[in-house]
Amino acid sequence: MTQFPSPPDSRSKSTDDIDLAQVFAVLRRQALPLLLAPVLVGGATYALFQRQAPTYEAVTSVMAAQNDNSNSVLNSASVTAPQLPQGAVEEVVHSRQSVERMIALLKTAKIPDQVKAAISQQLNNELASDKFSRVTVKARLDTQQRGVYELRASAESPEAARVLATAATQALLDWDMGRARTGVGRARKNLQEQLKNISTRLAAVPAGSVEAQSLIAARGQLILNLSQATVFEEGAVGNLTLLAEANAPRSPVAPKPARNAVLAALLTLFAGAGLALLLDSLRRRVRSTADIIALDVPAIGELPRMARGRRAETATAATAGVLYEPTGFIRVNLSTAVPQTPALFAVSSARPGEGKSTVVAAVAESYALAGKRVLVIDLDVHRPTQQEFWTVGGRPWVPLPGAEAGHQTTVVQAIEHPTLASAIDVGRGIHLLLAGEVGRRAASLLNTPGLPELLRQWATGYDVVLIDTPPLLSVADAFVIAPHTDGLVLVVESNETSVPEVQRVLQGARTSQVKLLGIVVNKVRRGQQGYGYSYSYAQGN
Repeated sequence: MTQFPSPPDSRSKSTDDIDLAQVFAVLRRQALPLLLAPVLVGGATYALFQRQAPTYEAVTSVMAAQNDNSNSVLNSASVTAPQLPQGAVEEVVHSRQSVERMIALLKTAKIPDQVKAAISQQLNNELASDKFSRVTVKARLDTQQRGVYELRASAESPEAARVLATAATQALLDWDMGRARTGVGRARKNLQEQLKNISTRLAAVPAGSVEAQSLIAARGQLILNLSQATVFEEGAVGNLTLLAEANAPRSPVAPKPARNAVLAALLTLFAGAGLALLLDSLRRRVRSTADIIALDVPAIGELPRMARGRRAETATAATAGVLYEPTGFIRVNLSTAVPQTPALFAVSSARPGEGKSTVVAAVAESYALAGKRVLVIDLDVHRPTQQEFWTVGGRPWVPLPGAEAGHQTTVVQAIEHPTLASAIDVGRGIHLLLAGEVGRRAASLLNTPGLPELLRQWATGYDVVLIDTPPLLSVADAFVIAPHTDGLVLVVESNETSVPEVQRVLQGARTSQVKLLGIVVNKVRRGQQGYGYSYSYAQGN
């Protein structure tokens, strides 16, 4: 197919570039579901966590420090347990000995029996599974293992949390004290055995003998050592010291319905936005003429996005506004493709809402400015809209070629009664044949055998005939009409029409033997235009 030359300053963007305007456009189109989903998910999350029982957490801390040697008198009568290796405290807290000690201390606490039973059962379950959550340990130590251990206990009530934290700390301190006394206690027992052995031997030797005197001296030394060992055992201290007692917490640490609801809403929002952008990228939307050229299809031109609901202003925009330059390029490209007169063009789109009727009205105005006689035929008998672009009230009716006199008729009536076929003179050399009747009966008339000859007959009185036809992927009407014209002009909406949809239209055109003149990209946002025209530039030169 012939590729029309693009105007100067044409430019394209790489498909790998990140277009923030496109990203925001996609998010804006999906704004309602993107905002509604986080609200629903956040509300459901809040309701779910609001129904859960509260969990309270109490914290206590112990300190691990080196021995204090500042008082030699006191230190000579005490034994301190050695430094604990890294991770030892957590292992001790979660050991069977400590868990059993916690359960024993819980039994004496003044909390409800059902709470005691629940905590005790979970502690035993955690011990069996080796996964602990009721009591956790957090260490803040230096390289010499000196610092603070935090013990956090969670329970169903503030008092239960305090009691459990206190029980866990007491179990840890008891273990630390026990390991400090173990070595001294073992030495004391050894001395007692030696003293017993010497006493037995002393009873067996003669009194006053040298051996008896030697045993008496040894027994005296053992008695002295035993008394020292007893003092050491009683004065033994652990390496850990209680730093802060546990207090009953005022507020629960879980659940936090408000925080969780906000997090769930934000995650839903981000996930939804990511999904919308991913689906949009997979859909491969047409943005500008650069995407059309990549499909090896002629790009006739682009029209900028206009404000919605201002169809009556299309004529003004095409004659002295933002559509003046763009429609001029479209007109030149169509005149190059079909230089003969009259030229008969069918204009359609892939799906509804892409602006094909706007393109028809704007191009008709451009031809009229060039001094051409134009006939606009609205053959979209499913959703006709051409009457919204023109001032039809009070305008004269003129007969079409082959008709006897001007009558108020619609395209349906004109097909059924060609001798009455008339169009509205909307001014500036443009005549308009309205669709009028809509529905299946009207659509069936498009298959009338004599319609192609009738269209050519009406065209004899004009330089250009523009036929507004239904969307190609919605109904087959355009594929019925287009083969009898000089070519089809396809209108696609920037950032909305997908490349697969265009490819489906191209396949349908080949199957129906329709001559596709090219594609007009409509509703192009600023910054995405492939052509370098602007009305302000034309005015200034």
